[in-house]
Amino acid sequence: MTRLKNNHASIAGTQTHFLTGGKGDGPALVLLHGGSPGLSPFCGGTHLWGGILSELAKSRRLIVPDLLGSGETGPAPEALTIDAMAAHVIALIEAEGGGRVHLLGHDLGGLVALWIAITAPQLLASLTIVASNAASPTGDGVENLSLISPPAPLWSADSQAWAYDRLSYSHHHIDAALIEASVAAAARDGHSAYAKPDAAPSDSDVFTSIMRTKSRFFRIAREEGVQVPTQIIWAKNDPLVSVDHGVWLYRIIAAKQRAAHFHLINRSGSFPFREQPDEFLRMLLAFQDGLKAEAA
Repeated sequence: MTRLKNNHASIAGTQTHFLTGGKGDGPALVLLHGGSPGLSPFCGGTHLWGGILSELAKSRRLIVPDLLGSGETGPAPEALTIDAMAAHVIALIEAEGGGRVHLLGHDLGGLVALWIAITAPQLLASLTIVASNAASPTGDGVENLSLISPPAPLWSADSQAWAYDRLSYSHHHIDAALIEASVAAAARDGHSAYAKPDAAPSDSDVFTSIMRTKSRFFRIAREEGVQVPTQIIWAKNDPLVSVDHGVWLYRIIAAKQRAAHFHLINRSGSFPFREQPDEFLRMLLAFQDGLKAEAA
């Protein structure tokens, strides 16, 4: 197993935790996890990736951050918005990337990654969006009936285990390490800054920012489009977002981007990289290797 190094550094004014390591001579792969701080009933962070990181590290250099307000990373210096999260990741890429990178985002991280592809395409070799309700053309990118009435208290072990189970096709990937890391993340300063269980989701900065960023993306997609090769990896049984929404996201991007791909993983809920890791790995690496072969 290729071990990854834990790093803590000030990135764009915020104490940031990120993993680095792996091997390979191509662009580094940057992975942005899901979970909306203070909104999702599970706490995001690098722990969400599970065993897929050790597999990726066998052939890829990795940069894997805890996003603003998640894991061991502190809160945003000002409002928590998609722009702030994107600027934070861009600063990390510029500090650690060593050139263009492959950028992958899951869930909320998918919208952050998409916005980076639009605002800083020169930094990217490719974009991959994974099971991202936030990035898809839906009317509501945060709330979903699948997550109504979680066990109290929110962000406890029972509450987060319930959320992972509700969002998964099968419970088998939900292990003690995932729950323990999620509970630890709930107790840290980043999450605590946004943990307001009695507040309406629509009152949060990140909710408003998701809606605003989607609107901006669809306008830009109609005009100049996404300027980097893009892969969409969707899950057949994701309770948060339908296959049709993933297909429409692909169609919107593919209208202006020739190197656009759509892949569907069966028997998977919201976490295909945990639920079907072999299939996920095959799709992701084939896409990146194909781009490398085309460029050669």
